[in-house]
Amino acid sequence: MIYHFILNPKSGRKHRHFEATIKSACQKRHLSYHIYYTTCPGDATEYVMSMVRISQERQRFICVGGDGSINEIVNSAPCNDNVEFGVIPSGSGNDFVRNFTNRKLFEDIDAQIDGEPMPVDLIKCNEHYSVNMVNIGFDCAVVRESDKLKKHWFIPASLSYIAGLIVVAFKKIGTKMRIIHDDGTVLEKVFTLTAIGNGRFCGGGFCALPKAMLDNGCMDVCAIDKVSLFKFLTLVGSYKKGTYIKNKRAMKIIDYKRVSHFKMEFDEPVPFCVDGEIKGAKSIDFTAIPNGINFVIPKGCEYKFKD
Repeated sequence: MIYHFILNPKSGRKHRHFEATIKSACQKRHLSYHIYYTTCPGDATEYVMSMVRISQERQRFICVGGDGSINEIVNSAPCNDNVEFGVIPSGSGNDFVRNFTNRKLFEDIDAQIDGEPMPVDLIKCNEHYSVNMVNIGFDCAVVRESDKLKKHWFIPASLSYIAGLIVVAFKKIGTKMRIIHDDGTVLEKVFTLTAIGNGRFCGGGFCALPKAMLDNGCMDVCAIDKVSLFKFLTLVGSYKKGTYIKNKRAMKIIDYKRVSHFKMEFDEPVPFCVDGEIKGAKSIDFTAIPNGINFVIPKGCEYKFKD
C-alpha cells in the first residue's frame, strides 16, 4: 500500500501541522508515503491520475479539504479497485463526513492510516461524478451566493451558507425542467429546488435527503414545486432537519423518489452544483454507479445509516 496525503498550502498553519504529524506517523510504521501540496484548482485530480498511471499497487489518497476537494479526487479515478480515498475535513460545510460517527477522528492521522475502506456509490451526471449530492435551483443559487460572501472578511465561512440562503430567499428562484424517470413518469414544471444524492446532507448540515444511503446502488431525488416565499420559509426548518418527509403538508409539493437512473431537460443551459462545484448543462443524465469508490472510514468511526 502506498499512502498519499494531499494538502493545500493556501490553507495555512493547519496543513503545516498535519505535515509534521503525517511524517511522524508514517515513519514510525515504516510506510511508503508521499505528501503533495496542490498548486491550483484541478491539481489534485491530475496528481491522483498520474500516480495511478505510474503504479498498479493499491494506493490510498487522503486529502485535507472540504466536499469540493473530495469531489476533485473522486473524479480522478472512479471505479478503480486499487484506489482508496479519504478526507481530513477542513472545508466550510464538510457535509459528506456527516454521514459517519466520531467526526473528530477524521482529523486523526493514525485513525486514517488504520481505517478500513467502505465501498460507496457514485452518481454520474453527464461526464461528472458526485459522491455526495447534486443540487439544482435554490440550493445551487445559495452555493453560488455563499461563495461570493466567503470573500468578505466579516462573514465566517461556517455561516456563509446561511447568509447565502437569506440573500437568495428574497430573489425569484425557480427552474423550469422536465424530469424523466425510467418508469415512464414525467414531471414538467417549475421547481424551487431539486436534490439528487447518495449522502443526506448539504449546505453545512441541511438534511436534504433523509432516506439516502451511500451503498444501496441507488440515488434519492427530491423535487420541490415552485412556492411562495412565505410558504418556503415555513418549510425551511423541516427541510434542514430532514423531517419534511413525514410532513403531509410539505409532501403535497414534494416529489421524493429512489431510482438508479433518470434524466433532466431544460429550455436553456442551467447551473447545477456537484458536491459544491458549479457546472452547467441543458440536459443531465443521472446514473447510479454501485461501489464506485472505496472511501476510507477512520478507525473508530462508523457509517451512521446502515440498513
